[in-house]
Formats: sequence, structure tokens, C-alpha cells
Amino acid sequence: MSAIRKDPVQGSDLAIPVHASILKVLALALALLPGLPAAVSRADGAAPPIAFPAADSLRNPVTAARSAYETALQQRQAGDPASALRTIESALSALQAATVDPDPARGAEFADLEARLSALYDATRQDLPNVQVEPGNEADEGVLNAAAIDALGAIEPQDHELVTRWLDFFMGAGRSTFERWLKRSGRYMDLFRAVLQREGLPPDLVNLVFVESGFNLNARSVSAAVGPWQFLKSTGKFFGLTVDQWVDERKDPEKATVAAARYLKHLYGIFGDWPLALASYNAGEGTVLRAIKAQGTTNYWDLKLPRQTEDYVPQFMAALTIARDPARYGFDSVELDDPMAFDEVALKGPVDLRTVARLADCSYEELKTLNPAVLHTAARGSGGIVMLRVPPGKGESLMQRLQSGEPLPTLNLTLKHTVRKRETLQSIARQYSVNAQDLARINGIGRKRPLRRGMMLTVPASMHAPAPEVIDPATDPRASTAYVPPRNHGRPATLEGYSTTEGRTAIIVEKGETLASIAERFGVSTQDLIRWNRLKSARVTHGMRLKVRTPEAIAADSTRNDSTQIAALRAPKPRTSKSHAAVEAGPHRHSPARARVSHTVRSGETLSGIARQHGISIAALRKANDLGTSRIRAGQRLRLPV
Repeated sequence: MSAIRKDPVQGSDLAIPVHASILKVLALALALLPGLPAAVSRADGAAPPIAFPAADSLRNPVTAARSAYETALQQRQAGDPASALRTIESALSALQAATVDPDPARGAEFADLEARLSALYDATRQDLPNVQVEPGNEADEGVLNAAAIDALGAIEPQDHELVTRWLDFFMGAGRSTFERWLKRSGRYMDLFRAVLQREGLPPDLVNLVFVESGFNLNARSVSAAVGPWQFLKSTGKFFGLTVDQWVDERKDPEKATVAAARYLKHLYGIFGDWPLALASYNAGEGTVLRAIKAQGTTNYWDLKLPRQTEDYVPQFMAALTIARDPARYGFDSVELDDPMAFDEVALKGPVDLRTVARLADCSYEELKTLNPAVLHTAARGSGGIVMLRVPPGKGESLMQRLQSGEPLPTLNLTLKHTVRKRETLQSIARQYSVNAQDLARINGIGRKRPLRRGMMLTVPASMHAPAPEVIDPATDPRASTAYVPPRNHGRPATLEGYSTTEGRTAIIVEKGETLASIAERFGVSTQDLIRWNRLKSARVTHGMRLKVRTPEAIAADSTRNDSTQIAALRAPKPRTSKSHAAVEAGPHRHSPARARVSHTVRSGETLSGIARQHGISIAALRKANDLGTSRIRAGQRLRLPV
């Protein structure tokens, strides 16, 4: 055999014939070199010269192990228990490798050395300094006996026909849209990645924002989901975001990312698999758990889910693939926006952005751009603390002016609202997060004086406004992510999901094809196709999407056993409680085809657009509503096929 090493001068590969037994002895000896674990600890950064062991050490593993024992003993006596432990670990590993074919005469000596090294290891561990245990991180009996789990590592794109289709779309008909998203991402990508990393999640999850909002902080969906991570108001509050008449932290690039990271971490804790966790972010964990229970698999690519959710993960995988190598997919010419740069100041009490702009020598428009969560000219944060971003370089001068005595005026936090057509006291109260009864009492609204269009209502602040002041550094919330209050969410289940695309694809039924012809083409049975796609009959129509597996994938599935954990799974029932409905259906309730039974047509909507929105076909929508044509009108209520 040959060992390959790099020529340090020319960089060329030199093939040097080496006998296998010599390699084994060399590896053992190098593992036991005295002092080797501390070779990089010199103050000048230079590696100390290596003293090779005597020839007898290379020939005799027992001698090398004895030498390592003496070295570890000296390191411990010199007050370096960490190096001693590393030396012992190397010696024990080498001894175990060498005992595959030991010399019978030295068997007892091997055992004695191994016992002495183990005893020295246990004694040396007692010399390590005491480490303070983080509260809540105690190693109880459950921790000590729990099997190792996978770390929340990087997310790798998965190869599937649906991912390929989205790649083709982004490079073709959707190219201009993705270019706009990619350009905009330059402003927020670094900030989002840093928050995700701080929360212990893979930074690649930032690419989910491409699918959610295209990095538009002011994005608003038809179901009133807002911000880059598309939270409903109720779900945003559930995960610690403040949404009231003054601020909407769903638009805050940092706070919204903290909330999204915590929700994603919660979902990964349930499923142990990123495709399943991402599908749950879209449709809600209850939807996915019920699908797993009913269909008997923890592979996302095998699950039959709402159409929008089936497209959601492939969209993310396609966006991740392009973002990792834009040049390969023809996006290298896109000029990214400059990263968001700012100073951040913390103030106690509500503040007027116009006054802050004057003191910071910047424009009010600049402050509004940097603080998209602020809804009006006044800003008020949770707990009475306001964190404001100001242009870079302006933070220090602003704080100096405030500390030198320049005042910030006390604000009147009362708002005025002009009643619009079809508004109700309840809808106005929800908009400003106030009590509808209080709103009616303050404005004298009742049976004798009903709410009228054009009426000017006084909307009271939900908290008395103190005079603003510079915050005490000891209470500054920016030292951690505590500025988004943590929430304790119970897990409905804990699974070990396993999503693989191996032997799996998706096809679109062509004109004239039948289920039997498709089954014959792929070498599977029609019953398999019916089961995989949850079909009610063997009838298929042109344009229908079908999941297909190869015979090899079918055989492999028979060896994988999900039955035990799925049998024990108690899939949650759909929640009807108003306070939890949003969390059940995901942050943006992206499964309307299963969660809703009707749709009211808005001005400008088309039948094809409504069908796409709810993940159903135009034909099914027409049939459910007995429509002879595709013409619809604003205000018309359409039944959605379940």
C-alpha cells in the first residue's frame, strides 16, 4: 500500500511505500507522544519541537502506554489536568486498538496498564475546577440515561421533482420575482442569520423568508399575516411579540426573527426532522401530526398534506439551493441591497420619533425605515422600554445630548380614529388592542347613539404615559433576546422523523393517462398509487399531481419501522379555542383548504386565483358551487370542497 503526504515545498503528492504494520505502530506511537496535547499552548503561538520517542516505543505498545501514563502523571502534578486527561484518553484508545492481536506474554501487563490509566483518569477528573450548572440544565436521572440526539445541524437541500420544478420556475417565469427578493435580502440576511444562530438554529433557515414574504417587512397576506415571518396577530402575541395600537413587532426584523426561531425550535423538538418542522410552520403541527397518525409515515415526502404545504417545503429547498450558489443558477448579476446598518438606543417611556430625529440629526423618514414596527409618530415598547434604531454613528451623539439635559417631551398617547364603512366597535377595538366596551363608553356609543360612518372616535392608550428618560444600563434588555418574552409551549408529541426523497417523485397526469397506465410505467400497483395519494377511486384527471415511489423504495420502506412511535402517537384534535386557533394552523394559517369551508370573493379576485390559494382545482371549485362558468362577483360566498 502507499501513504500519501503533501510535499511542503512543491505541494505535490508523494507516494511512499509503507507496510501496513508499520503504519499501525506509528499511529499508536504518535497517539502516545508525551506532551503532544499541549503542543499549541506556547505563548508565542509557535509549535514546540517534537521529540520522537525511542525506537523501543515504536516497537512496543506497552512501553508507549507506560510512557503516556508517566507523562499524564507529570501533567497532573504540574496543575494541568485538562492536558493529562487528553493524554490518558489517547493512550486508552491506542491500547484498545492494539489489543486486537496482543502478545500472550504481555496480556496481564496490558490489563494492568489499562486499569492504572483508567484509575488515573478518574482521579484527574476530580482536579478540574468546579463548573457552575446553568439553572434548568441540571443533569438529572433522565438526562443521564437518555440516548444521544442529533444536534440542530445544517439543512441540506433535498433532491425531488417538486424542488426541480420550483427551481425551473424561479429561473424562468418567476425570475424577476426572485431577483427582487434576492436584491432585498441583502439588507436583512446577515441580521436574520445572526439571530437564528444566537437562538441555536441553523442559519440556513433564513431562506424561509424568501417563501414567506420575499424579505418584505411590511408584507401582509390575505389572512392578515404580517411581517417577514408572516405571523397572525394572535400567534405573534402567543410567541412574545407586542401588537397594539402603537407597535406591531411582527414587522420588527430582529424581534420577529426571535419569535420565528423559537417557534421553529419548538417544531423541531416535536418532529426531529426539518422538512416536517417546516411543513408544520406552514400548516400547523396539529395538521402534520394528524397526517402522520392517519398515514403511518414520518417521511414528509410521503405524506398527503394540503396542496400549499406540499409546495411549501420544495419552495424552501429551491430558494436554499439558489441562495447557496446564485451564480450557478444565473443570479450572479443581481446587486444585493446594502446590509442594514444602525445604532440602537434604549429609552424608558414612550418617545416621539420626530423629536428623536431632531436630536439624532437625521430625518423622521430614516427613523421610520429603521423602525418599521412603529405604527405612528410615537413609539412605546413592552414593559415601558423603547428600543429605537438610529442611523449608524448617531446613537452616541443622541445619548450624549439626552444625558446633558435635553428633554424628550411627554406624549399624549390617545389616538383618533375615523369610522369607515362596515367597521364595527369590535373590529376597531381589535385593531387597537383595546376593550370594545371601554371604547363604547368613552365615546358615548350605545343604543341611542349607534356607530356611524365618518364618526371620530377617541381610542385611549392602554397604559399611562410617563415622561421618557435614559434607561438604566442594568435594566437594558438588549443584553439578550429577553426583549421578546419567552413562552413555555408544551409538546403534543415527540417523534423521530425521517424525511428522504430516495426513490420518490411526483408527476402530473397527462391527457389520456389512467392510473393503470401510470402504475405500469413505474412498475407499481394501482392500489399503491391510490394509497399513497389518498384517492377515493382509481379515476384520475388531466393535471392532477400524484406521488410515486420506485419498487426499490417500496422494498426499503418495508424494513423501516415507524409503527411503534406512530402507534403511541396521540395526534391532537383540531383546536376550536379562539385563543389557540392561530397556533394550531401555523403562524399564517396556510392551510385554508382544510381549515375553512367557504371563501368570500373580494374585488379583483378570479376563480383560478381562489383555487390556487386554497390548493384545489378550478373544476372542483366550480362543481362544489354549481357554477356553469368561471365568472364570479365581489361579495359572493363560495363553498370550498373538503
